Amino acid sequence: MNPQEETIWEGIRRKDGRVFEQYYKEQFKTLFLAAYTYVRDAGLAEEIVNDVFLRIWERSGVIVIEISLKAYLYRAVINRSLNELDKIRRRGRHHSDDRFPEERGFEERAMEDNELKVRLYRAIDELPEQCQKVFKMSRFEELKQQEIADRLGISIKTVKNHITYALKQLKQVLANRDSLLIGMLIIIYEIFRRGH
Repeated sequence: MNPQEETIWEGIRRKDGRVFEQYYKEQFKTLFLAAYTYVRDAGLAEEIVNDVFLRIWERSGVIVIEISLKAYLYRAVINRSLNELDKIRRRGRHHSDDRFPEERGFEERAMEDNELKVRLYRAIDELPEQCQKVFKMSRFEELKQQEIADRLGISIKTVKNHITYALKQLKQVLANRDSLLIGMLIIIYEIFRRGH
Protein backbone atom coordinates (compact mmCIF):
# COMPACT_ATOMS: atom_id res chain seq x y z
CA MET A 1 0.00 0.00 0.00
CA ASN A 2 1.14 3.52 -0.61
CA PRO A 3 1.39 5.84 2.43
CA GLN A 4 -1.99 7.47 1.76
CA GLU A 5 -3.74 4.11 1.62
CA GLU A 6 -1.93 2.96 4.74
CA THR A 7 -3.29 6.01 6.59
CA ILE A 8 -6.81 5.32 5.32
CA TRP A 9 -6.59 1.62 6.22
CA GLU A 10 -5.33 2.44 9.71
CA GLY A 11 -8.26 4.83 10.14
CA ILE A 12 -10.73 2.14 9.08
CA ARG A 13 -9.11 -0.37 11.43
CA ARG A 14 -9.48 2.16 14.28
CA LYS A 15 -13.17 2.43 13.31
CA ASP A 16 -12.85 6.08 12.32
CA GLY A 17 -16.24 6.68 10.69
CA ARG A 18 -15.18 9.87 8.93
CA VAL A 19 -12.21 8.19 7.24
CA PHE A 20 -14.39 5.25 6.21
CA GLU A 21 -17.19 7.45 4.85
CA GLN A 22 -14.78 9.65 2.90
CA TYR A 23 -13.08 6.66 1.31
CA TYR A 24 -16.45 5.09 0.53
CA LYS A 25 -17.55 8.26 -1.28
CA GLU A 26 -14.27 8.44 -3.22
CA GLN A 27 -14.37 4.81 -4.37
CA PHE A 28 -18.09 4.17 -4.75
CA LYS A 29 -18.49 5.26 -8.39
CA THR A 30 -15.56 3.19 -9.67
CA LEU A 31 -16.62 0.10 -7.75
CA PHE A 32 -20.28 0.55 -8.69
CA LEU A 33 -19.35 0.71 -12.39
CA ALA A 34 -17.18 -2.39 -12.00
CA ALA A 35 -20.06 -4.33 -10.45
CA TYR A 36 -22.58 -2.98 -12.96
CA THR A 37 -20.36 -4.12 -15.85
CA TYR A 38 -20.97 -7.66 -14.67
CA VAL A 39 -24.47 -7.75 -13.22
CA ARG A 40 -26.17 -5.11 -15.42
CA ASP A 41 -28.50 -4.18 -12.58
CA ALA A 42 -27.99 -0.87 -10.79
CA GLY A 43 -29.69 -1.97 -7.57
CA LEU A 44 -27.70 -5.17 -7.36
CA ALA A 45 -24.45 -3.37 -8.23
CA GLU A 46 -25.04 -0.88 -5.40
CA GLU A 47 -25.87 -3.72 -3.00
CA ILE A 48 -22.64 -5.52 -3.93
CA VAL A 49 -20.49 -2.44 -3.32
CA ASN A 50 -22.24 -1.69 -0.03
CA ASP A 51 -21.81 -5.29 1.14
CA VAL A 52 -18.10 -5.25 0.31
CA PHE A 53 -17.60 -2.01 2.25
CA LEU A 54 -19.66 -3.35 5.16
CA ARG A 55 -17.47 -6.46 5.26
CA ILE A 56 -14.34 -4.29 5.24
CA TRP A 57 -15.70 -2.24 8.14
CA GLU A 58 -16.79 -5.24 10.19
CA ARG A 59 -13.73 -7.40 9.53
CA SER A 60 -10.99 -4.76 9.32
CA GLY A 61 -9.31 -6.24 12.38
CA VAL A 62 -8.70 -9.59 10.68
CA ILE A 63 -8.40 -8.74 6.98
CA VAL A 64 -4.80 -8.58 5.75
CA ILE A 65 -4.15 -6.28 2.78
CA GLU A 66 -0.59 -6.38 1.51
CA ILE A 67 -0.62 -4.71 -1.90
CA SER A 68 -3.33 -2.08 -2.35
CA LEU A 69 -6.59 -1.26 -0.58
CA LYS A 70 -8.13 -0.10 -3.87
CA ALA A 71 -7.10 -3.31 -5.65
CA TYR A 72 -8.42 -5.41 -2.75
CA LEU A 73 -11.82 -3.70 -2.89
CA TYR A 74 -11.98 -3.92 -6.67
CA ARG A 75 -11.21 -7.60 -6.58
CA ALA A 76 -13.75 -8.22 -3.80
CA VAL A 77 -16.45 -6.43 -5.85
CA ILE A 78 -15.60 -8.45 -8.98
CA ASN A 79 -15.63 -11.73 -7.06
CA ARG A 80 -18.94 -10.88 -5.44
CA SER A 81 -20.39 -9.87 -8.82
CA LEU A 82 -19.30 -13.17 -10.36
CA ASN A 83 -20.85 -15.05 -7.44
CA GLU A 84 -24.12 -13.18 -7.97
CA LEU A 85 -24.06 -13.99 -11.69
CA ASP A 86 -23.50 -17.64 -10.86
CA LYS A 87 -26.52 -17.61 -8.50
CA ILE A 88 -28.65 -15.93 -11.17
CA ARG A 89 -27.53 -18.46 -13.76
CA ARG A 90 -28.37 -21.39 -11.48
CA ARG A 91 -31.79 -19.94 -10.64
CA GLY A 92 -32.51 -19.23 -14.29
CA ARG A 93 -31.52 -22.63 -15.69
CA HIS A 94 -35.04 -24.04 -15.52
CA HIS A 95 -36.35 -20.97 -17.40
CA SER A 96 -33.73 -21.13 -20.16
CA ASP A 97 -35.94 -23.09 -22.56
CA ASP A 98 -38.32 -20.11 -22.75
CA ARG A 99 -35.61 -17.84 -24.18
CA PHE A 100 -34.61 -17.23 -27.75
CA PRO A 101 -31.53 -19.19 -28.87
CA GLU A 102 -29.54 -15.99 -29.62
CA GLU A 103 -30.28 -14.67 -26.11
CA ARG A 104 -29.00 -17.92 -24.59
CA GLY A 105 -25.92 -17.65 -26.83
CA PHE A 106 -25.20 -14.13 -25.59
CA GLU A 107 -25.55 -15.21 -21.96
CA GLU A 108 -23.27 -18.18 -22.54
CA ARG A 109 -20.60 -15.93 -24.07
CA ALA A 110 -20.91 -13.50 -21.15
CA MET A 111 -20.48 -16.36 -18.69
CA GLU A 112 -17.45 -17.63 -20.63
CA ASP A 113 -15.91 -14.15 -20.42
CA ASN A 114 -16.55 -14.04 -16.68
CA GLU A 115 -15.13 -17.53 -16.21
CA LEU A 116 -12.05 -16.45 -18.12
CA LYS A 117 -11.59 -13.49 -15.81
CA VAL A 118 -11.92 -15.78 -12.79
CA ARG A 119 -9.29 -18.07 -14.29
CA LEU A 120 -6.96 -15.11 -14.81
CA TYR A 121 -7.39 -13.90 -11.23
CA ARG A 122 -6.70 -17.42 -9.99
CA ALA A 123 -3.63 -17.62 -12.23
CA ILE A 124 -2.34 -14.38 -10.69
CA ASP A 125 -2.93 -15.81 -7.21
CA GLU A 126 -0.93 -18.91 -8.17
CA LEU A 127 2.16 -16.94 -9.23
CA PRO A 128 5.20 -17.23 -6.94
CA GLU A 129 4.85 -14.76 -4.06
CA GLN A 130 7.47 -12.21 -5.20
CA CYS A 131 6.36 -12.44 -8.83
CA GLN A 132 2.72 -11.91 -7.80
CA LYS A 133 3.69 -8.92 -5.67
CA VAL A 134 5.64 -7.31 -8.53
CA PHE A 135 2.86 -7.96 -11.04
CA LYS A 136 0.16 -6.50 -8.79
CA MET A 137 2.26 -3.44 -7.98
CA SER A 138 2.78 -2.90 -11.70
CA ARG A 139 -0.79 -3.55 -12.83
CA PHE A 140 -2.98 -2.58 -9.87
CA GLU A 141 -0.96 0.24 -8.35
CA GLU A 142 0.47 1.52 -11.64
CA LEU A 143 3.96 1.76 -10.17
CA LYS A 144 6.89 2.20 -12.51
CA GLN A 145 9.53 -0.50 -12.62
CA GLN A 146 12.04 1.67 -10.77
CA GLU A 147 9.50 2.37 -8.01
CA ILE A 148 8.80 -1.34 -7.62
CA ALA A 149 12.53 -2.11 -7.54
CA ASP A 150 13.09 0.56 -4.86
CA ARG A 151 10.18 -0.59 -2.70
CA LEU A 152 11.14 -4.24 -2.84
CA GLY A 153 14.91 -3.76 -2.80
CA ILE A 154 15.46 -5.63 -6.07
CA SER A 155 16.93 -4.69 -9.44
CA ILE A 156 14.89 -3.36 -12.37
CA LYS A 157 15.99 -6.43 -14.34
CA THR A 158 14.42 -8.66 -11.68
CA VAL A 159 11.22 -6.60 -11.86
CA LYS A 160 11.13 -7.01 -15.66
CA ASN A 161 11.77 -10.75 -15.34
CA HIS A 162 8.90 -11.13 -12.86
CA ILE A 163 6.48 -9.23 -15.12
CA THR A 164 7.56 -11.23 -18.18
CA TYR A 165 7.15 -14.50 -16.29
CA ALA A 166 3.72 -13.46 -14.99
CA LEU A 167 2.47 -12.58 -18.47
CA LYS A 168 3.73 -15.90 -19.86
CA GLN A 169 1.88 -17.77 -17.10
CA LEU A 170 -1.31 -15.83 -17.77
CA LYS A 171 -1.06 -16.56 -21.50
CA GLN A 172 -0.87 -20.26 -20.66
CA VAL A 173 -4.25 -19.94 -18.95
CA LEU A 174 -5.61 -19.37 -22.46
CA ALA A 175 -3.33 -21.78 -24.32
CA ASN A 176 -6.18 -24.13 -25.22
CA ARG A 177 -8.70 -21.41 -26.03
CA ASP A 178 -9.42 -19.71 -29.36
CA SER A 179 -8.11 -16.36 -30.61
CA LEU A 180 -11.16 -14.50 -29.27
CA LEU A 181 -10.09 -15.36 -25.76
CA ILE A 182 -6.54 -14.28 -26.52
CA GLY A 183 -8.09 -10.93 -27.35
CA MET A 184 -9.80 -11.01 -23.96
CA LEU A 185 -6.41 -11.48 -22.32
CA ILE A 186 -5.10 -8.40 -24.08
CA ILE A 187 -8.11 -6.39 -22.89
CA ILE A 188 -7.71 -7.62 -19.32
CA TYR A 189 -3.98 -6.94 -19.48
CA GLU A 190 -4.74 -3.34 -20.46
CA ILE A 191 -7.18 -3.04 -17.54
CA PHE A 192 -4.46 -4.28 -15.18
CA ARG A 193 -1.93 -1.91 -16.76
CA ARG A 194 -4.22 1.05 -16.16
CA GLY A 195 -4.87 -0.06 -12.57
CA HIS A 196 -8.61 -0.49 -13.33
